[in-house]
Amino acid sequence: MSRIIAIVSLISLLSHLSLGAPTIAAGSKKNFYLVSCRDYEGTYDAIAYYPNGPPKTANEWPSEIGEVSRPSEKWEGVEREADIFDDDWFIVRINEGAASMKKGEIAGTGSFEGEPFVCFKSEGVLFTKRLVVCEARYWCPSIDVGGENTV
Repeated sequence: MSRIIAIVSLISLLSHLSLGAPTIAAGSKKNFYLVSCRDYEGTYDAIAYYPNGPPKTANEWPSEIGEVSRPSEKWEGVEREADIFDDDWFIVRINEGAASMKKGEIAGTGSFEGEPFVCFKSEGVLFTKRLVVCEARYWCPSIDVGGENTV
């Protein structure tokens, strides 16, 4: 019986401690993927936007996608950008030589309306629909821990 009272007391104490604990603001969930796509017209590069974190399921279509170039060009060693919303641009610079990196290695940086992003080497089909197939080249999650940007 004393064991049960001790456990109940501990649970009560822990619940009071957790209520008084400081809360930490969640960081931004924004994610961008630099993709190379092919469709019935040929190849192109685009930047895919996922506002609530990385895709939760395979083949999840992005909320927004901004075309960068047609036909596809290299991502490495140049600054590339895409209009994601009306005049809200994602600007990215992937390091020269990043194409030969292993998946998950840091490959560059990006910025979306002043919010900082770090980009990692990625690979594989990200999304497809009918005749459109887009393969991830780089994944750029936000590194903003304040979470104040709302676009």
